[in-house]
Amino acid sequence: MVSEVFFERVSNETNRYAAQEFEKRGHRDADWIDTSPQEIKAYFGLHILMGTNQLPSVDMYWSQNKFLGNQGFKDTMSRSRFRRLTEYLHLNDNTTQGPVGSPEYDWLHKIRPLIEMTRRNFQRYMMPGQCQSIDEGMIRYKGHYFAKQYTPCKPIKRGMKVWMRCEPNGYTNDYKIYLGKHDEMQGQSLRERVVKHLSKPLKWKGHHLFFDRYFTSIPLLQNLEVNGIYACGTINTNRKGFPHELKNPTFSGRGDTEQLQHDNLVATAWKDAKPVHIVSTTSDPLGDGPTHRRVPGGEVILIQRPPAVAAYQENYYGVDRAMQYRSKCPIGRQSRKYWKYFMNFILEVALVNTFLLWKMTPGVVKPRKHYSLGDLHVHVATSLIEDFSNRKQPRHLGKHLITAAGLSEHHSMKLERPRGRCKWCAKEGKRKDVVYGCDKCMVHLCQGACFQAYHVQNQLPVL
Repeated sequence: MVSEVFFERVSNETNRYAAQEFEKRGHRDADWIDTSPQEIKAYFGLHILMGTNQLPSVDMYWSQNKFLGNQGFKDTMSRSRFRRLTEYLHLNDNTTQGPVGSPEYDWLHKIRPLIEMTRRNFQRYMMPGQCQSIDEGMIRYKGHYFAKQYTPCKPIKRGMKVWMRCEPNGYTNDYKIYLGKHDEMQGQSLRERVVKHLSKPLKWKGHHLFFDRYFTSIPLLQNLEVNGIYACGTINTNRKGFPHELKNPTFSGRGDTEQLQHDNLVATAWKDAKPVHIVSTTSDPLGDGPTHRRVPGGEVILIQRPPAVAAYQENYYGVDRAMQYRSKCPIGRQSRKYWKYFMNFILEVALVNTFLLWKMTPGVVKPRKHYSLGDLHVHVATSLIEDFSNRKQPRHLGKHLITAAGLSEHHSMKLERPRGRCKWCAKEGKRKDVVYGCDKCMVHLCQGACFQAYHVQNQLPVL
């Protein structure tokens, strides 16, 4: 779902963004060293683990307290290095963004490469099943964002909206991030445009789409049928074209049904705990089947259910299942940058898809009987990190350099890394960037006096 090319691109764009920031500031960050694809993979591995093993603050993962600190995090990279990577992390080149207000301006430019890659791979590795559901997913976010939404009927009431098309088991086949007033599909016909956009790859393949009353309209179902797509959804009785006879039907008891048909379009009114109205081009009006309902007092009764209602209740909840999986295993930490919430959402969906695809693959050997999505998160994270470590040698080596052969000597030489601030000059309040330093302490030092003074103070032998 996320290819190796992605980590190479993130590495290059992060280094590019850091260089652009240094040029803008007029000076270089003395603590920054250009990153690599291996380090970016390790960073994302830690990023995934932070969602699985949640602590109140990032600093706690590097805590000296044995009950809080995580030795794996400490061995992989230092806390300051993790913070630097978080600060400069970038997925796309800012210089390729179009001018604000122009048609070339992309509101999702920062994560566009990740969106294109995952949408392509989600459809590439899983052929869509016959039944698909379309609904809105929410990303929890309380910061400032121009397209933040309030949806009181959703578990996540405030956040950013994403339109999704999913399998009944929760596998996400396609998605589209909603941009509010800047969205290309905004307007009165938004709901119809969303369904048509997400269902484009399904034309003339006999698929069945399921969605709720927000999307459903008679013209939409007729338009989809013209393109070889059948649909089913609950509907508001005040929608244009809905039969007047079914708006307030007279039911004698629970399980009663009234239906009207026009060509392949069937409108159904069914009495459950309260009336349910559904329009469908996927089901025959005949062939009611039994279903169980619990009534006050704990008794279970058997009632009849029409085919359209049965098909809807079995196949509509794909997006909800995907959101349930996401809520069990989140990724990452809070951030002030809204685009990182989109990035985390996409990575969460990619991991959910990986887990479901692995479960559906015939002949796979499971590591153990109960292998959960959380186990997959840990497995993927540790595979990304592997044995990577960018931890430096201690800067103040002191007595640790004493060996059986005597004292190991320190040399002044050109370091195999970018120019950095002299450690001794910085201590005296000066600023001087040099390429030279100590080959054992791994700190930048001016040749001569600074090199000598630093080692004399720390009682280290020099050549």
